[in-house]
Amino acid sequence: MFRYSFYFTLIFCVSALVNRYDEWLSLPPSSIHQWRQADGAALAWHYAKVPAFSEPTQFSLFRTGDAHAVGELPILYWLSGLITRHIGTPEFPLRWIGLLLVFVSFWAFGWLLLQYTKSPSLAALGAGILLTSPILAYYGPSFLPDAPAFCLILMMGACLWKTDQRQRVFWLVLAGLCASLAMMIKISLAILPFALAFTWALGCWKKRWKGPVWTGYWPVATIGLVLVSTIVCRWWVFQYNAVHHATYFFADIRPIWWYNRSDILDILKGISLFGLPAYASIGLYLALLGCCWLVWKGRGGLGFFWKNTLLVVLGACIAFILIWFRMLREHDYYAICLMVLPALLLLMGIRAALKRYSMKLVLYAMLFCWLAGLWHSHWLLSKRLELAYAPLSTLNLPPQAFLSDQQLSSAGIPASARVLCPEDPSPNIALLALKRQGWTAYTFGDRITSDTLQKYCFEFGLTHLALRDTLVYNELYQGFFPRQVLKTNGWNLYTL
Repeated sequence: MFRYSFYFTLIFCVSALVNRYDEWLSLPPSSIHQWRQADGAALAWHYAKVPAFSEPTQFSLFRTGDAHAVGELPILYWLSGLITRHIGTPEFPLRWIGLLLVFVSFWAFGWLLLQYTKSPSLAALGAGILLTSPILAYYGPSFLPDAPAFCLILMMGACLWKTDQRQRVFWLVLAGLCASLAMMIKISLAILPFALAFTWALGCWKKRWKGPVWTGYWPVATIGLVLVSTIVCRWWVFQYNAVHHATYFFADIRPIWWYNRSDILDILKGISLFGLPAYASIGLYLALLGCCWLVWKGRGGLGFFWKNTLLVVLGACIAFILIWFRMLREHDYYAICLMVLPALLLLMGIRAALKRYSMKLVLYAMLFCWLAGLWHSHWLLSKRLELAYAPLSTLNLPPQAFLSDQQLSSAGIPASARVLCPEDPSPNIALLALKRQGWTAYTFGDRITSDTLQKYCFEFGLTHLALRDTLVYNELYQGFFPRQVLKTNGWNLYTL
């Protein structure tokens, strides 16, 4: 165990250095999908001010002047807020929480491989190959909930193996808690828990299981716990947003059958150019190709559990792709839930490889895949780091645009100020950068009239205008906000 932990820690540290985590961990929401990152960071920032778990709040005040909104179980944002409130460091705890979850969960995945291979080096390399997935490397220490939810699924797998090994209910309940948290944080991570529950039920019907835990009532109770907790969480999210009239968090589908042939081809082109290179590294693709071949060649001896779990996971992944088809073109993080399939294939494929080839040959093949994957991951994350400092669009903000409370307070802009950011199409990016609540173009669109400004000034306390481009400062805005109070880091702030 010590040798495996040492090898894995070494591989993890090398991956972190190659992916330039020393820079990423100090950055605010930046680069690709800054919009969604800013949403999570906004919730965490407000939890640091008011740590009431049941009252998640962000920066956007919508049309009603109410900033309460939530999209999933906000436990990660709450933990981040507590760290900021009581410790004050690091500057962006969500990134460090994500990094810790990645380390623990991928260690658990490698530990699973260790149980089957009995080789610490092979187990550590297998976890390292999966870690070269660019979407996991990028969104792991990030502000989004998808990668942390996937990490919990990996931990669930390790707990289930311990359940089978020890035949103790404790490990089964712990696996259920991991699955519950994962699904409450991101409902799409239900793919593997659903597949496992289906396989267990099918095995009970065919009398395949042995051991007091699997043949008793505890699996039913655990499945019930997962379902009930997930349903209660989703009900709370919908009710919370309905009560506060929040329209920011969406859960709409974009199925393939909504689009014609031309649109489908265009979406597939986008997925191939943007989605696939971000989904897995070259090394991971090569490893998966070999695993698929080995699993297919040895399909006759897979065993009931592995065969049925793989088939259900494969079917669920295909269903997910068809249902959220349009979202996969630009939103690469939607595909994180599909990483359960590569993880399962690596477990099965490496195990099958050792039955056909020597340990040394498998080790060299995996080492090559890991090195190729590291290069790919470094290349893509370096490009995204460049975009963080030099965004392609003025709608995204570079790190230096994120001001401190002191910078605004010293200019006479109080914490209670309410700011209009008409250039920002997102709910939270600009407002997070200014650490002030208010409104953006997300609420009003491109057309803001005199009546709108008058209403929000008198009814909702609008006090300031924030612009990046002074050419936007037209006669309408000059009439309402005639006095400039701050000019710094590309910001121009005006007041009544």
